[in-house]
Amino acid sequence: MTNKPIIFLGGISMSGNRNSIDLNFKKMIDQIADAILVLSDETIVYSNRSANQILSFDERTPLSGISIGMFVNPEDMPLLRDALTKITTCQSEKHSLQLTIHSSNNFKLPALINVQLLQACDSLVQLSIHDISARKAAEESMIQSEKLSVIGELSAGIIHEIRNPLTSIKGFLQLMQTSEKLNKDYLEIIMREIEQIEKITTELLYFTKPKSDRFTKINLTTIAQESVRLFETQTLKRNIKMCLEADNADDGHCLYGDKTQLKQVFVNLIKNALEATPKGGTISILLSSTANTEEISIQDTGSGIPEPLIHNLGRSFFTTKATGTGLGLMVTYTIVKNHNGSVHVQSEENKGTTFQLSFPKWKQQDD
Repeated sequence: MTNKPIIFLGGISMSGNRNSIDLNFKKMIDQIADAILVLSDETIVYSNRSANQILSFDERTPLSGISIGMFVNPEDMPLLRDALTKITTCQSEKHSLQLTIHSSNNFKLPALINVQLLQACDSLVQLSIHDISARKAAEESMIQSEKLSVIGELSAGIIHEIRNPLTSIKGFLQLMQTSEKLNKDYLEIIMREIEQIEKITTELLYFTKPKSDRFTKINLTTIAQESVRLFETQTLKRNIKMCLEADNADDGHCLYGDKTQLKQVFVNLIKNALEATPKGGTISILLSSTANTEEISIQDTGSGIPEPLIHNLGRSFFTTKATGTGLGLMVTYTIVKNHNGSVHVQSEENKGTTFQLSFPKWKQQDD
């Protein structure tokens, strides 16, 4: 009698007598804490108990025959489809991405999705869904704490920026009180100074707003300009030259992301560069594009970082500063990762450091 291959869920195959090894693989998969789905195209053909519990709140209700699109935010479906295409066309053996999934009653859940082919069947794809809501909550708390820390350090410069316009406004109002005629020139100056205060306070609010639930098309040039403006007082006081350049991209330097978080990245890296750069030094910020990516380069002429320490950057509580905590760079690396970006650091002691960030370029289908 010829033995026939036996295919089990999870991609495990074996040949031999079915009775020789009696393992209940379906029961094993049902005991896994992570949700497991098997897809044919975008249709669910198998779901374990955890998947049923998360998506339908009833472990006894199977999800077979339902489109995965029913449980994924419409904004995230292009990312999932791209991952499925890469897996089924053998461009990648395994793909991981972060998506927001929701149950039948629209309960939203941030999740890490691992996508891979079932080894024994090229037409089926397995999705492993891991709940990362607790990790996300911790990251948000850390990001918010870092925002408050940055606000505290910038407050002296911001107060100075606001006090100067207020002094001008007060002075011209006092002059107008002594004059019987309305001086329109004075009014124009007062209005300009009020607009300057409004601009500063608006920028400050970016750090106190909670994270947006939805990514949108973001212009990096605008964020870079706003971030640089926050440090104008400090650079002038220390005679540090800060340059911002952007190459001539056809549609600007745009990506799919959260403006508040991306501005936090710029502020953290510029702040670190400023602290490392001596008086009379230079900080250069360059925005550039490739066919598929947006590139950000932040370079300083500061003290540099010893090469053995570079690979530790971004880890919690690792810092090269005597009074630092390392949380600023940890937040920065987390935000970049959440935007599917990467960080590359080059540094030479006593010559300076360059942070090179790379993000997927915004495409029309991202909206």
